[in-house]
Amino acid sequence: MIEPYKNQPNYLLNMSQATRVLGNKDYRFVENLIHRGLLNTYNIPGSKRVLLKYHDVMSLPKTEKQD
Repeated sequence: MIEPYKNQPNYLLNMSQATRVLGNKDYRFVENLIHRGLLNTYNIPGSKRVLLKYHDVMSLPKTEKQD
C-alpha cells in the first residue's frame, strides 16, 4: 500500500528533483510555478541553490492533461 505523502519526511528538493517529482523533464516548469507564486523557495545560507519543500511540491493542485 502506498502511504500518503504527508506521512513522508518533508525533505528539501532542488529544482531538478522537484521537476522529476512532478513528472516533467524541464526545470523551467518548476521555475514557472515559482514565478507564478504557486511554490515557495528556501535557501541554505552560503548556497545559491533554490530549494523547495517536498510537501509543498506534492500539495500543488492537480490538473488533467489536455490533448
